[in-house]
Amino acid sequence: FQLLPAERVADLLAGGADVHAGNENADAPTPIGLARALLRTGATDACAELIVSADPLPWSEGTHELFPPRRRARAVELLLSGHLLARSCQVFTGQEIALLDVWIAHVMPRAVHM
Repeated sequence: FQLLPAERVADLLAGGADVHAGNENADAPTPIGLARALLRTGATDACAELIVSADPLPWSEGTHELFPPRRRARAVELLLSGHLLARSCQVFTGQEIALLDVWIAHVMPRAVHM
């Protein structure tokens, strides 16, 4: 990721670069695989974050760790908001868990990317 400036990576992604592109060697890492591996180490890298952000992978509890730190922080904020909403609205009394399930399954995957 140090080979290209973040601006160049952004230009490539805007031009339709495939984050899953590989070469003829099926075992070769892809840009998205390298970016996720780097971010999993806790490193902060603008290029890796751009690449992961460009991937259409939907957020879920199972994919949470694959997202850049800012998106993971957004997911935590959204989850806390969902908990507060489920607990505070008397309309949902007795249905708090159901509301939270819907929030996690349908709202968060879309809102994390905003």
